Amino acid sequence: MRFLVPAAWVALVATAALPPAAAWPTTGTRVATATPTSLTAPSAPAAAAAAATTVTTAATTTAATTRTPGTGIDGPAGGNTRDTSRRGFVWPLAPRPAVLRQYEQPRTQWSSGHRGVDLSAAVGQVVVSAGDGVVSFSGVIAGRGVITVRHSGGLRTTYEPVDQRVASGTVVHRGGPIGTLSSAAGHCAPITCLHWGAIVGKHYRDPLSLLGLGRPILLPLG
Repeated sequence: MRFLVPAAWVALVATAALPPAAAWPTTGTRVATATPTSLTAPSAPAAAAAAATTVTTAATTTAATTRTPGTGIDGPAGGNTRDTSRRGFVWPLAPRPAVLRQYEQPRTQWSSGHRGVDLSAAVGQVVVSAGDGVVSFSGVIAGRGVITVRHSGGLRTTYEPVDQRVASGTVVHRGGPIGTLSSAAGHCAPITCLHWGAIVGKHYRDPLSLLGLGRPILLPLG
């Protein structure tokens, strides 16, 4: 004899036969509410490797500094010694800075113009000599610290605003620290910059030409 069981009873029995949710097996089961892959924490070996890399990098950065004797100024290890021109001059900042304003040749010695270039820099950043020479001036002009380095061939380079300046008469080398960028307001205000100039005799020239990037500087013979 066959009995007909109401569909509602079948559903009730099936529900009662299921185990509690906590007892469901998880192996091989995909859970819709699982943590997205992008938020999954890295494995222990990967985290350890990343931490080791960070420590190594920090140690390298800390160790890669040097101090020019008699200056008390820390600079890049070995100085900014990469020869970027035929005449052996380098950027006065490391790493290579952005040029905020180019040199503008004045029509006459007394005309308006921009007698140098403005380089992006942070307050306290180390300023280095662009080439070998002797500091011929180290002082304050119009409230800003200025350094002038005399090179061979009648060339001079100027740097401002600079604090912790090396003294006049100091022999400096290419890439050697000569001071740090001052917080004194300059013509780049409200941002900070290093104004770098080049002078041959009584005439200003584009300092970028020392790096092979501007008009060439013609030095007097002899």
